[in-house]
Amino acid sequence: MARLARDVLLEILRDEGVTHIFGNPGSTEMPLLDALVDAPDLTYVLGLQEATALGMADGWALAARRPGFVNLHAAGGLGNAMGVLVASKASGTPLVITAGQQDTRHLMSDPWLSGDLVSIAAPLTKWATEIHRPEDVGPALRRAFALAMTPPTGPVFLSLPMDVLEMPVEGPVPPKSAEPHFGASPDAAALAERLAAHDPERVAILMGDDLPADAADGLVALAETGGFRVFGTQVGSRTAFPGSNPWWDGVLKADFAVIRERLKDCEAVLVAGGRAFIAYPYRDVHPLPEGAKLYHVTQTASASGREFPADMALVGDIGLTLGAVAEALAPRVDAAALAVRAEQRAKARAEHRAKLAAQIEAAADEQPLTPDAAVLSVLRAMPEGALISNDSAATFGAVNDLIEASPGRYFFARGGVLGCSMPASVGAAIAHDGPVFSFVGDGGAMYSPQALWSAAHYRQKVVFIVFNNRRYDVLQRVAKDLGCKNAVAGRFVGMNVEDPAIDFQALSRSMGVPSCEAGTPEAIAKAVAEALERDGPSLIEIAIR
Repeated sequence: MARLARDVLLEILRDEGVTHIFGNPGSTEMPLLDALVDAPDLTYVLGLQEATALGMADGWALAARRPGFVNLHAAGGLGNAMGVLVASKASGTPLVITAGQQDTRHLMSDPWLSGDLVSIAAPLTKWATEIHRPEDVGPALRRAFALAMTPPTGPVFLSLPMDVLEMPVEGPVPPKSAEPHFGASPDAAALAERLAAHDPERVAILMGDDLPADAADGLVALAETGGFRVFGTQVGSRTAFPGSNPWWDGVLKADFAVIRERLKDCEAVLVAGGRAFIAYPYRDVHPLPEGAKLYHVTQTASASGREFPADMALVGDIGLTLGAVAEALAPRVDAAALAVRAEQRAKARAEHRAKLAAQIEAAADEQPLTPDAAVLSVLRAMPEGALISNDSAATFGAVNDLIEASPGRYFFARGGVLGCSMPASVGAAIAHDGPVFSFVGDGGAMYSPQALWSAAHYRQKVVFIVFNNRRYDVLQRVAKDLGCKNAVAGRFVGMNVEDPAIDFQALSRSMGVPSCEAGTPEAIAKAVAEALERDGPSLIEIAIR
């Protein structure tokens, strides 16, 4: 039976588990908008700028753990979204991105709103193509969803000419292919044998920046079975290890000299996932201590040896492989000695956290608050199970060791692109059953403030925390670390956000989001409590040094 290509598109979206379409529409997207009039089961989520729309889709996909679907407007709209697309590619977010293309009947004349969309999107996507026949809409969409979720996961792009979506299609909608199954590596026992030969106190596990939350069970099993410390990366896009676990040893700063110092006693390092050695700025330092063995468990063969040559590399489902390594390792472990070490680790960790918190709190009486004191105050006011969407450098200090992130409950703008956290938090809130906290600096908040309107319009419980020091502080710190002329002269060119100061409370209220300022731990606790009582979003501005 014949149907329009746009109806085939909607039927496939439903079958692929899509419930929300994120977008900012234009005339080239009119066929899709018309189709949605009779599709109340699919919610169109409006972003007031394309970067906001893509950011919301990214947050939804990470929280829902399945591909997000976003529809952008022509070449200009795709161009507006490119910054966030950089972050989506870096974090490996599974996304199916579409954009309306002009009518194919006059594309040869380069009409208004036309452009080479495929060439624009190709460098930042796993696959990019333009559909020229209505019969290809179904197969292209099926391929797009499959590719987005195939490791390494990431965004794909389809250009949809408006006339093609209005054309009839004969025959059935193409079925969904069976998802590929990745099992445990057959070499798990061999890796267990190698790990057993090392002193467990001198073995460290490093989480790759792309490690999915579903790898958590295997990762926890290996850490607890072997008694191995686990580290994350400071700029990891997500986490797969609970921060409350006694074997958690914190995050590694993106500096090879610091990483080498943290790992100096290691004789073996196991990398789980893709990249784990991330550095900025450049240091002429190797992050691994001399003679240390490097083992790598990854789901994609292309990741093996990408950073440093591995002494042993396993390819397979990461969670299942780590679980199999733990199972093979268990008979080789001294259970009594492990129990003693676990108890000592838990005690030492509790003492370290208490001491660190006391040091941070000692400065909490001074105004404005230090970044550490401000972040700690928010963390203590947050309810258990809250999701954090973060792109604020205010979290990079000592307080980073006090963030007890949980698998599937913490996301960071991995690509170094500002403007991701606020829209991502709105998308995540749509998929997440509970409050979402958006940690953002004053500079980052100005990249996609339109997310405030979407949060208010769709009544999502997002608490936007704006840490405001009226400058690009991380940039100034880099200048100081490198001894740049800006820092030596005390004249930071283009790094201050003042004169006039941005009135974030007024900006927030203009988009329908209640806002307040909080400058003390007590005021922050009160503001967070009030925000959690609200049916919808809130913004809390915190002045920091």
